[in-house]
Amino acid sequence: MGIEQRPGGLAGQGGERAEAGRRARAAVPAALLAGRVPGLRGHLQLAAENEGCTAWCGPAALALATGRSYAGACDLLRAIAPDWYPPAAPIVTAYWRDLLAALDAAGVPHAPLPLPERRPTLLGLVRGGLPAGWYLLRVTDHFLLLRSLGFGLAALHDNRHTAALVTGRTHGRRKVTHGVRLLRGPSLLPP
Repeated sequence: MGIEQRPGGLAGQGGERAEAGRRARAAVPAALLAGRVPGLRGHLQLAAENEGCTAWCGPAALALATGRSYAGACDLLRAIAPDWYPPAAPIVTAYWRDLLAALDAAGVPHAPLPLPERRPTLLGLVRGGLPAGWYLLRVTDHFLLLRSLGFGLAALHDNRHTAALVTGRTHGRRKVTHGVRLLRGPSLLPP
């Protein structure tokens, strides 16, 4: 008895599941997955705002959620916690409590996302029935903005991805440690 080799994996070891996932993603309209929200910047615009360098994830997620520029998000964090963030140096490490305070200061309404004690992976959270909407999440030392499309699909926005489908390769295997639902979606810059 041998194991049948199929494209995408071994039979009985997730190959069928991987193929089903590929078929499901192919059936989703490209415009929905593109998730381009007028006025919502992408990672390339954030890099351009950061003098051509990749933006750091905390200020990038905050900039996307509040509709501020990358520099404006950094200034907001500095105003929230001046002792933690140097006035001239880049903000490399942001703190969850400061991101929440910055959302409050920017007038972005949000609600806590209840998480089980055993933290789910991002992919598990999305596939586990996360309601459609916008979320600010911390996944294993990384911040991102997530747009849940419902039906187990979501697109993430961070300092390296713009509307990328959540997969095992796009932070999907990281554990979700903190989260809030943005009650109005991200604030948008004028087009």
